[in-house]
Amino acid sequence: MEKEIKTKLKAELLEELSEQINDKVEAEVEEEVSEELAERSRYAESLDRFKVYFIGIAATIMALGQFSEAVTLIEDGVDSLRSRFTNTVEYGVLSNIHVGNTEAYIEDLIGNAQVSRAIDDEIVADYHYNNKFLLTIFNKDKRVIAYTVIPLVDDFHWEVSNTDEIEWTLQVSTYSEFPANPKLYAVDHSKTASYYIESLDTGRTGLFVNSYLGNVSIGDRSQSMSVIALYNKEVTGTDEEIFTAQTKLRESTSPNLFGAGKLDLELIQKSILTGAEFSSYFGR
Repeated sequence: MEKEIKTKLKAELLEELSEQINDKVEAEVEEEVSEELAERSRYAESLDRFKVYFIGIAATIMALGQFSEAVTLIEDGVDSLRSRFTNTVEYGVLSNIHVGNTEAYIEDLIGNAQVSRAIDDEIVADYHYNNKFLLTIFNKDKRVIAYTVIPLVDDFHWEVSNTDEIEWTLQVSTYSEFPANPKLYAVDHSKTASYYIESLDTGRTGLFVNSYLGNVSIGDRSQSMSVIALYNKEVTGTDEEIFTAQTKLRESTSPNLFGAGKLDLELIQKSILTGAEFSSYFGR
């Protein structure tokens, strides 16, 4: 009986919902995704379904006197749709992660890690999987001492601002365009793992925070030919050939890994998952 009453109430509220509320939701949604929808007209039907579904639920909640909960629901729905068509929600989340954050803050921001493993006696790497990226948080004494981000989709172009004058974009900008000096690098290309990663001096005196850039073959992502060429020169080439191969890589290749922290490159390298590990942990 109670279920029938609720169903009837919802139907009545859908019919009586004011034009003002409808316009409010429509304006919020279309403001966030209008550009994407213009290019992807096939998603127009999804937008209509979104409005009907969330307006109906929000109206029911408002009728029960819970206006703030209805507003939160609408905002969450807008974020959900924005995340479906753009990456702005994910960029915003990642931009709020910094060296020195507490472990509790990270869990509140992005939830619990799906995988966690020790990479040193006092350092734990927590892996947060999202269908758009893989985030690795390195914790020591319940604080973030480093993090890395690896996109899992081609259009994930996170802008990483380093100075007031320069913006560097992951998967778009090259290594040589990054405003920092490389110190060390590591390269490997085998059946289990394929990567090139480097540690860069950001020049922030007193903070001792490095930046990390790299190309990592993960999931079904193929490796850059420049990384393979550098690895081959590391195995059989001269110092001059190795330098030439690395220079070519840095000038022509866009990294798919970005990070920052106080860890040695060796431990960042140790955290990189093999293809088998990635598939086992996350089913991809």
